[in-house]
Amino acid sequence: MTMLRTILGWIMPLLILGCGVAAFMAMGSQPPPTRIAAEGVTATAVQTVTAVREPGVFQIDFDGVVVPLREVTLSAEVGGRIIKKTPDCQSGEFVTKGTLLFEIDPRDYELEVRRLKQELKQAVLSIEEIDEEIKQNVRSVELAERQVELAHREVVRQNNLKSDRVVTEADYERALRDELSADNSLNTLKGQRRVLAKRRIGLNEGQTLTETMLERAQLDLGRTRIAAPISGVVVEEMVEAESFVTKGNPLVTIEDTSAAEVRVSLQMDDVSRIWSDSRQDPELSPYDFPDTPATVIYRIGKRQYRWKGVLERQEGKGLEARTRTLPCRVLVSEPTDVEAIDRYGSPLPDLPLGAPKSLLRGMFVDVQVEVETNQPLVSVPCEALRPNGDVWAVRNKTLAILQPPLIQVSAGRAVFESTADGIQPDDQIVLSQIANPRANMLVVDNAIQSHADSKNGPDRLPVSASSASPQSGK
Repeated sequence: MTMLRTILGWIMPLLILGCGVAAFMAMGSQPPPTRIAAEGVTATAVQTVTAVREPGVFQIDFDGVVVPLREVTLSAEVGGRIIKKTPDCQSGEFVTKGTLLFEIDPRDYELEVRRLKQELKQAVLSIEEIDEEIKQNVRSVELAERQVELAHREVVRQNNLKSDRVVTEADYERALRDELSADNSLNTLKGQRRVLAKRRIGLNEGQTLTETMLERAQLDLGRTRIAAPISGVVVEEMVEAESFVTKGNPLVTIEDTSAAEVRVSLQMDDVSRIWSDSRQDPELSPYDFPDTPATVIYRIGKRQYRWKGVLERQEGKGLEARTRTLPCRVLVSEPTDVEAIDRYGSPLPDLPLGAPKSLLRGMFVDVQVEVETNQPLVSVPCEALRPNGDVWAVRNKTLAILQPPLIQVSAGRAVFESTADGIQPDDQIVLSQIANPRANMLVVDNAIQSHADSKNGPDRLPVSASSASPQSGK
């Protein structure tokens, strides 16, 4: 019994183990899954657009404010009481050149003119009197010369008779005294003539001085009527009628409306492009600003109005320290020559009702300046310009990441300078957003991919699931 138990104790575990192995083998094993070959490198589908060659003229946009070309402040040139102020001399009124604005009491100046006219008449009469005296003196000198000649002949005759003892010594001396007396009279008359000539010179100078004073008085009389020196709008009036003013007191300020200016501030990038204008005169002074055609646009609601101008000069001595911009002035020589335009910039045949008749000071306007350049330019839609300034292009089915020099962004398009390592005309520019863009990654144009799908059916180029349309990044 003991032996049987021992044998069973050894055999039963082996028997159970063998049954388990047999059962496991009877159940069988699952065949391994079929191995799938790894796909090749996939290409990202993108949407592209062709880079367009641009003409050598591009537009720079900035804004500004209209300022008057000049303001003229009229001051009193003579003192007195203002007896008249015309209705035209009111703030906001338009006055033409020569319009009477003020009149100062002219009575004192009229009296001064009359007094000087009388003095001038007296000076003329005094000169005429001297002329008569000079004429009389000339006749007297002629007579005195004849008398001297006669006296001299008498002395000679008496001297001859004295030698013959016909006359006495006393007679000879008497004749000699007569000669001396006649000669003295002649010298006196000649002296009087010289004095009269000097007096006439003095009277002539007095007449000239009186004429000058009369001219000054007449000018002062004319200055009592103050007229507009230019055509423009009265912007400020300082005095009223019956006020007393002295010489130099300001009376009224008039804004010149024959032309207007727009004050703008240009970034130095824009200034450098204007300086590079191919139309610039090579002999221009380094401190001068080239005259560049400009367009001034003012918007009222949905309507736009346009004026022609010229960006002609810089204002001040250089950059503003606070904004680091260059203040400039745009001259509009015809501020009343306004033109209505549509949203595409085409002129309308007629001005709509409510259109501004002229540029007015304080208007905030947009300014467009056209600059010509000899540099080759290309443009792409703004969607192709990445936030960091990169532009993606498709070259040989790979992605090229470019950093072209940006010229401007306008009207939904970005304009770049075309360089050897930048954008070239007819380059395919990527508009789509790519999750992880890398240089030289494989890409395929959506248009080419769709054409390949329709042509090859299921045997098409693999496309990664990460490709996106232009809207996917929004």
